[in-house]
Amino acid sequence: MDNSSREPIESRRISDQPALRSSSGTIWIVAGGIFLVVIAGVLTAIIVSSSTAVATAITTIVIAAVLYLILLIARFAFRPGRVRLWVMAAAMIGMAVASLVGLVLCVGAAASGA
Repeated sequence: MDNSSREPIESRRISDQPALRSSSGTIWIVAGGIFLVVIAGVLTAIIVSSSTAVATAITTIVIAAVLYLILLIARFAFRPGRVRLWVMAAAMIGMAVASLVGLVLCVGAAASGA
């Protein structure tokens, strides 16, 4: 059996990843949902502790939830293809960055208020 027509992609470019070329987008929804649950749990613990970082924690949860909503909307509103996958990847990266910044700010506020 000749597989010469199915040469493996040797490119090292980020944009050549199969998840950004041919995925249905389900993996982004699952990963984003798990990430949202984890970050919401951590930030909820900060809110329950009634520290000085409650406002920052609430804001961070809202931002992460809005970005996850954008991810969901992109999955069902855009046609399959690179644009949809790039938007979903960008929303997931945005969730991670916003959550990291929010957590750092929460730790800073709690440390300065203690």
